[in-house]
Amino acid sequence: MAHETAVSARESSVGKLAQFFPDAIAVRIPVRVTELSGGDMPAADALHENTVIEFGTPDEVLFASSLPLGFEDKVRLESPDGSLQAEASVVAVQYQEGRTAVAARFVRAIANWIIKR
Repeated sequence: MAHETAVSARESSVGKLAQFFPDAIAVRIPVRVTELSGGDMPAADALHENTVIEFGTPDEVLFASSLPLGFEDKVRLESPDGSLQAEASVVAVQYQEGRTAVAARFVRAIANWIIKR
């Protein structure tokens, strides 16, 4: 059963993008993603959504998104329990069958990130 879950995760749009990140590990971490325009703090009218980090590396997170994100856009990632509060920069975007998979690299090292080197 665990093998089937890993295979189906790899076949998703995010899973296909994860193939370009050899250190990527399948995870399921719910987060709120907020687009940052220019500064560290989101504007009052900033675009945001709830999604799930599907893959992670020590430096990147990969997730599906409906936000209009592009290369080098900045986002804020926040878990519901507050254990993850980080800024990241989009390093890859892949469009497939109407879905958008995003890879974003942390701007700073995250001390409590679950994936370590």
